Amino acid sequence: MTRETKLGIFVLIGIFSFALAILLLGDFQFQRRYHINILFNNIAGLPERAKVRIAGVDVGAVEKITLQGDKAKVMVWIKHGIQIHSDTQASIVATGIIGSKYLELTMGSPSCPVLQNGDTVVGIEPIQFDKVVQEVMNQLDTVVSNFRGPEIKNTLKNLSASMENVKAITGSLKYALADQEEKLRETIDNVHSFTRDMAEITSDNKENIRIAITEIKKTATRLDSLLCQLEQGEGTIGKLVSDKEMGQDLKQTFQDLKDASVEAKRVLRRINYIEARWDYTLRYDTREKLGRSDVGIQILPRPDRFYFLGVSNVGDGNNPGETSKPDTQAKNTVNFLIGRKYAPMDVAAGVVRSKGGFVVAARPFWQWNPLRRLELTAQVYDFSRLTPVAKPQINLGARVPLSRVVYVGAQVEDIYDTSDLNVYANVNFRDEDIGYILGLVGLARP
Repeated sequence: MTRETKLGIFVLIGIFSFALAILLLGDFQFQRRYHINILFNNIAGLPERAKVRIAGVDVGAVEKITLQGDKAKVMVWIKHGIQIHSDTQASIVATGIIGSKYLELTMGSPSCPVLQNGDTVVGIEPIQFDKVVQEVMNQLDTVVSNFRGPEIKNTLKNLSASMENVKAITGSLKYALADQEEKLRETIDNVHSFTRDMAEITSDNKENIRIAITEIKKTATRLDSLLCQLEQGEGTIGKLVSDKEMGQDLKQTFQDLKDASVEAKRVLRRINYIEARWDYTLRYDTREKLGRSDVGIQILPRPDRFYFLGVSNVGDGNNPGETSKPDTQAKNTVNFLIGRKYAPMDVAAGVVRSKGGFVVAARPFWQWNPLRRLELTAQVYDFSRLTPVAKPQINLGARVPLSRVVYVGAQVEDIYDTSDLNVYANVNFRDEDIGYILGLVGLARP
């Protein structure tokens, strides 16, 4: 091969490489395509030759960016065969906070016309990071200014006043408990004496019932075994029931006995479900300087249902005692309520202080510690009242538990009339003997 031939081949290779580089760097495309124009108020740094994507797939590129009036006109080319409808949404997207940007399109709705070569659509305004930062800084300035203003000082002042009120309430409650300590101790002793007597009365029957339950379980087991033998035709009885009619009668009889034993076990088990709780409340009226006692019993036949029977303002209505101040509240009024328990609240309706009404105990923060222990209470009753005001009596209050059986709280009574503030202590404890007796009564009921 001569030198001239080698030189010619080298020149041809150089020309071919130069042409190929121009084609690659110039982004020349040899496939069929069409153009559409997209208008933006601000292209936010979108460069020419940026990718155009649909659902993350490259379908074209930005060919040219020009001004059209006060808007940016972006000309893009799209691969032939990709149909984009006129309601397409065009947005400028970045791969990260400071990453490269590309143009994202949607296909649009099939019911809208297909864009043709040279058609124009309006793009979605891109989010400008510098404006977002400026808005955040403005909001932070506003928050800091609010903390420096007089409002936060007033809030702290109100909080201090609230703490003083709580301190005053606890002082009043301490005085009320000290004044009624002997009466509270006497009431609790009477309740313990009563439950002890009932336990002695039922002690013999407890053992008998336990024995009966054991025997019933044994009988049910034997009946299961016997029924299996009857079904398989084993033994003398199995042969006896080979007579179709007699065998059917015997099987039905034993099945009835089995069902009866299962029902008996279910009823006996329910004895353990019934729960009884004694409830005693000592209230102190801060306006009248009087202490009042409420006594009742709460019966829970199921965990989500309860009955409450009690007496409010217990005492001798004809003999007020040595106190120099008469009691404006009626003595020995009756409470009888039927209610349901839910996770955030208890709701009950019936007789409240000898008047028709309802009671709600709400736990608004039941999912958050430690506020889940706070309980808000409301009593609404005496809807037909005409004097001193023609409105029902409403008592609103709040309480918190000090232990599993002791609560303390405060309540505003009769908000439409006197709005008396009462502070109180409540004792609520379970009595297993009473629950057992009630279970026996339910078992004996026909």
